[in-house]
Amino acid sequence: LRSWVNPDCGELCKGTNLTTVYLRTDGPNDTLHYLWDFRGNPSILLALTTPSTSLNISWEDFIARKKNSITFTNEPIYTFGLVINKIIEFNDINDTALINVTNIKHVNTNILHPMFFQWERKTLLQNNEFVSLDMEGNYYNDVPMNISRHGTLKLSLRGFCSLDHSQIMPHMLHTENSTQVDMILDHVETNKTFSSSRFAIELLVVGGGNPEIPMFINSKKNLDDEHTPGIFEVVEVRTPPYKSMDDYQTEGAYLQWRPVSYTNTSRDVTSSTETVQYPALKVTDHTSAIKNSLLYCYYGDKVNDLLTQRIIVSLGMQGDGFYKRTNYSTWTFLVGYGTPPNEKFSYLVIMIIAIGLGIPLVILIAIGIYLCIRKMPKRNRGVYLSQ
Repeated sequence: LRSWVNPDCGELCKGTNLTTVYLRTDGPNDTLHYLWDFRGNPSILLALTTPSTSLNISWEDFIARKKNSITFTNEPIYTFGLVINKIIEFNDINDTALINVTNIKHVNTNILHPMFFQWERKTLLQNNEFVSLDMEGNYYNDVPMNISRHGTLKLSLRGFCSLDHSQIMPHMLHTENSTQVDMILDHVETNKTFSSSRFAIELLVVGGGNPEIPMFINSKKNLDDEHTPGIFEVVEVRTPPYKSMDDYQTEGAYLQWRPVSYTNTSRDVTSSTETVQYPALKVTDHTSAIKNSLLYCYYGDKVNDLLTQRIIVSLGMQGDGFYKRTNYSTWTFLVGYGTPPNEKFSYLVIMIIAIGLGIPLVILIAIGIYLCIRKMPKRNRGVYLSQ
């Protein structure tokens, strides 16, 4: 795993608040590229290429947000893009914990665009096994709409080189092909006219493959909650399969998360609430949808021929006191390529199960032997015991 910040930008990026992180993982047959960007709405671009392929960024055009300012020396085998597109505040006056996703411009909703937060890079850790980027967006100021809010939107991105569980609750199982995104809404000022504010996150996703086949959202049950106490479910969003270079149908990209949000920095069971996912929504004007993001710099007008959809996840459940109870909400998800990882029992759980089932089994066998001996005729039993 190799990584760079503002690669080959040079003097142009000095003294600026620009943060574009490039990650590259080289395998024997292909290379996986990730770009994390915070100019405009926070965005992630994933590209699978041949090992000899390199990334090129025309920095002057990229800063000006021009199309085709990001290119690869060879045409990628597969690409996938994601934009953290909107933070939606909605007034849940009936305490249903549900948002009307077909009409988010309703009178009981406010839309915050992450690009209008003042982003600052807090920490960046880089080595051959792990890349960690922590960003903070403070003081929201949307001049065109004359909306300003105090509070902080925190984004932590993690890149990995192995299969393991993240150290951050809810301890998502990641692979070397995935990026983890952890979002925190920390004392974000709410609309003063809303008595029951909740928040929802809208992601904009662009995937390769057949644009007529929609992305599908699937909830899977787990047998244990060892890594995320109280949560026995994983939600997955999969893109349609695509044809690889050898003409085989190949798995595309995925999103994965556990349906839990934490309302306190402790992130334990007592401070957890639920999340709600909704069916993916179509996007009518693909180009304008990605205009304020990294994805426009790569896809440009070509995005009109790609599958582009919106995914909305709301935070909170009935009776949890709304956002105002703690003024703190989190959401953690993975972006990855290939087949999503499946949870397996750890050695500790296997040992506990073995002990739990083994001891009663031994007792039953012992009781069975004892009862068999008791039922034998006395003469035969004496012979048996003497032997």
